[in-house]
Amino acid sequence: MTTLNQYEAQVADVLHDPGFTIWSTTQLDSYINEARTQVVMDTGCLRSLQQSYLTAGQESYTFGQVTGAVIGNAGSGYTNPSVAFSGGGGTGVAASLTQSGGAVNAINFSAFGSGYTSAPSAVVSDTGAGVNATVLPGVVNVNTYDILTISIYWGSERYALLWQPFSSFSARLRMWLSSAYQQRPAMWAVYGHTQFFVGPPPDQSYPVELDTVILPTALTDYTTVDPIPAMMQTPIKFYAAYLAKFNNQAYGEAEMQLQAYKRRVAECESAYTRRIPNPYGA
Repeated sequence: MTTLNQYEAQVADVLHDPGFTIWSTTQLDSYINEARTQVVMDTGCLRSLQQSYLTAGQESYTFGQVTGAVIGNAGSGYTNPSVAFSGGGGTGVAASLTQSGGAVNAINFSAFGSGYTSAPSAVVSDTGAGVNATVLPGVVNVNTYDILTISIYWGSERYALLWQPFSSFSARLRMWLSSAYQQRPAMWAVYGHTQFFVGPPPDQSYPVELDTVILPTALTDYTTVDPIPAMMQTPIKFYAAYLAKFNNQAYGEAEMQLQAYKRRVAECESAYTRRIPNPYGA
């Protein structure tokens, strides 16, 4: 249940500056938040099972974008349906709807937006008398640091896609450009640090579950409890102290704090689950 003021006290104690005379709380807050990010990057301790959707024909997906959507309820009486999105922390997503027999039957994206931390709300409207249609969008959090597994929901099953480095993935599954080569995806790869690909490209919208590592948002008040697991919080004070000493040009003491950080992180490394290329065996 650690909060920012508790971290400040811990770091000040390590620095032998309990009165905050050498380093202000503002300085320490910056070091603490940088240290929290470093711990997550080094250990993968802040995990999230994200639920989203793939879009038919779309092979690449960028963190922070809407990845796809499904029609939750087709409604009735629609002649010219449209959809507007709001919330979720991002902007720029746009899509159109089609209807058949008055029921909304498809969504087509013209822009996937950016900066989303959660799925935006979707409101369906109509120039006629349409009612009760709903659209359910999905995103991949813009603060995603890494993806460990991607699983597709197929009927009553949830199965994990195979993972390959992008160069191998591209050689195996990106040679066909025809839209006829769309089917249920079987493999995925990360491209750069903010994008992933699936292949073959989806032949329809699929619900997916992503096992991810999420970078922490900065602590800025004294009431928010750090979501980083308690057992992984101990290294934070040492990395923050390292930053304080390094920026104060006390390089010898900075190195001591950095080594203390590395020792504590080594005790936690077993918590980081790595990617399994083939979850079904060799």
